Amino acid sequence: MKKRKLAVLFILLFLFPATGCIKKEIIDDVNIILASGYDKGEDGLIKGTVIIPVYQKQQPVQSEVLEETSTLTRDLLTDLQRKSSDPLVYGKLQVAIFGEELAKEGFEELLDSLQRDASVGSRVYLAVGRKSASEILMGQYGSRGTAVYLSNLIRHNMNSRDLSRQNLHLFLYELYDKGKDGYLPILSLSGKDELEISGVALFDKDRMVGELPNEKMIFFKLLTDEYMEGTYTFKLDDGDMISVKSITSDKNLVMKSEDRVVFKIKLEGHIREFTGKKITPEKIKEAEKTFAKTVEKECLDLLGQFQEMNIDPTGIGDEASHTFRSFDIKEWKKTYQDVKTEVEAEITINESGVIE
Repeated sequence: MKKRKLAVLFILLFLFPATGCIKKEIIDDVNIILASGYDKGEDGLIKGTVIIPVYQKQQPVQSEVLEETSTLTRDLLTDLQRKSSDPLVYGKLQVAIFGEELAKEGFEELLDSLQRDASVGSRVYLAVGRKSASEILMGQYGSRGTAVYLSNLIRHNMNSRDLSRQNLHLFLYELYDKGKDGYLPILSLSGKDELEISGVALFDKDRMVGELPNEKMIFFKLLTDEYMEGTYTFKLDDGDMISVKSITSDKNLVMKSEDRVVFKIKLEGHIREFTGKKITPEKIKEAEKTFAKTVEKECLDLLGQFQEMNIDPTGIGDEASHTFRSFDIKEWKKTYQDVKTEVEAEITINESGVIE
């Protein structure tokens, strides 16, 4: 009797598949969205732009661009479906760009729609488009398509240059965390079908309230992230120029009290170029001292700027909430602008490379 019941159970399992399964899609029968853009439209509408890769035999990947406007952000994909020859899916979304005007007004609803879509990964790169996201996505960049180019551009500058790490997951954490504010890279057109990262957008919750230029990005990264494989050039007291390469850094944020914080930054690298006649151990010591003073001054200036804007992208409030018992973040924010900030930089130049 038991064997008969088990046999019936197995038959039912094979004949009636489990409910709640995700609908399967055949990749050749869908249009996969690799990049999306959002701008403020007319009359309060949201303008959405998506990129679909078009693969052709032995030719560079082309990008098909679809645009639509809608009242609700959740209706954008539905409206875009009417313009697509095959169903649009978000399964491989790599980059989402928000126009500058929209970013200054706030785009929490758009972020909410992205995070609620189970097909959208948490590592999607986010960026602010100078002027408009649509204008940026309309270009044709590289031989592997616009979306791949944008993704590689952001990833390369995060891993090897001056851009602090950021993605959908991290930005959402900062959006809902009361002790830290977010930031995103700014993408700008530098020529016909040419893009560049022109700075970092600073946010108060989901509203862009300021930005940092390129020359400040290295110091911002020292305060917010680990620095890897960078290069920085500076001048010594005697006028000689020196370039330090392959910079690696480590940051430690120490709360001395609720109204005093110390950023301890350790940085290592080697000399790539030197304009003087000969580099000596004394020159290396001088370079370490000069670089340390530069890091301390520039980082302190940034921290003061953040306090004036009443934003906290470095996460001082977040660190304080984990350090002190009975910490009241709401009350602390009222005195955040008076918090004393200090920066201690320790620079080590391990070698002088091919110069020796």
